[in-house]
Amino acid sequence: MSTSANRSPRSVEELAPADRERLELAFRRLRQATKNYEPFLGGALGPNHDATVHDADAMAAAQTEVQDAERDLWKLREELIGWARPAWAPRATLVADWDSVEDRIYDEA
Repeated sequence: MSTSANRSPRSVEELAPADRERLELAFRRLRQATKNYEPFLGGALGPNHDATVHDADAMAAAQTEVQDAERDLWKLREELIGWARPAWAPRATLVADWDSVEDRIYDEA
């Protein structure tokens, strides 16, 4: 995690309940978007099995939702707690385990 140059980092516990809820909703949106995108990631192919064919428009829509949700979550993180998205961090559409240790607090809500 890196912090925005314009503000010092805050903990999630310091947020007002309404702001914490906004952050939780953004996190849940990204979690749901990645779950909806998972069927398009493929998997192992065995002998005598055909590759799954997906609807390109549905796949593009799912990928766009992941990208939009991720962008909005990082924007909100920067606004509310001063976390800036690291330039080196891979996008959620590129990794299966996009959850970070910091995100586990939302599982308890």
